[in-house]
Amino acid sequence: MVPVYFEVGGSAKSLDSKVFNLEHLKADMKIEGPAIILNKTSTVLVEPHCVAVVDAYGNLEITIQGSMGYGDYSHYQTVEDVPYDPIELSIFGHRFMSIAEQMGTTLQRTSASTNIKERLDFSCALFDPYGGLVANAPHVPVHLGSMQDAVAFQVANLENWKEGEVILTNHPIAGGTHLPDMTIVTPVFKDGRAIAYVASRGHHSDIGGIQPGSMPAFSKHIDEEGAQFVSFKIVKDGVFNEAELTEILMNQNNEVNPLITGSRNLTDNIADFKA
Repeated sequence: MVPVYFEVGGSAKSLDSKVFNLEHLKADMKIEGPAIILNKTSTVLVEPHCVAVVDAYGNLEITIQGSMGYGDYSHYQTVEDVPYDPIELSIFGHRFMSIAEQMGTTLQRTSASTNIKERLDFSCALFDPYGGLVANAPHVPVHLGSMQDAVAFQVANLENWKEGEVILTNHPIAGGTHLPDMTIVTPVFKDGRAIAYVASRGHHSDIGGIQPGSMPAFSKHIDEEGAQFVSFKIVKDGVFNEAELTEILMNQNNEVNPLITGSRNLTDNIADFKA
């Protein structure tokens, strides 16, 4: 058993978690979270209220059984509960997918960095009023797998979110992956309330830290990876907040490590954020 921190009821708590070696698990074995499953190349985290089941081929299938905090979608109705027209469902499904694809095309064309314009290291998707994924373009799977949590975190935790405001986030506590993956979340308002959200996540070539690229393999503190944003209003009242954004990117906490510097490619950062 090892202590692992999870967000429970809106606050971080240490929970005793079992540790398993995947190679030693047998078929049909069930592992209730919290737990950690290790193998030679990866680590699988089974969160509280989740169960991992080993299939006949040694694969893990993880299912949610209950509330997981801000990712609680128990209020949803299932498809069986809602009468629907399959033709209408297909039409809207394709429309939503088309929006996400057009978002990606626009982002690629208007960006400046090699990462986004040429390597296509970005993802775009649409979300419902609770932050649940509605549709995504066929972009980067690791982005899309966690972007729902990033949007749901903002919906659940950000107060006084008004029309004309856009949020920038990359922090792990807010559904982020590694820090260079920056997510921008934009609410879609109707009659004074947010009825949906659109989000884009792109990998920035550098956001500061102790090493160019902002992905040091030997880092021991999150500050060494670069700038952090939990719920930063990158747009306020329809105006791009460039001055405050630049201040955070360029003046980082080097008390942890004197090698920490600001972003080494601010021009590309700003251009990609605007895209």
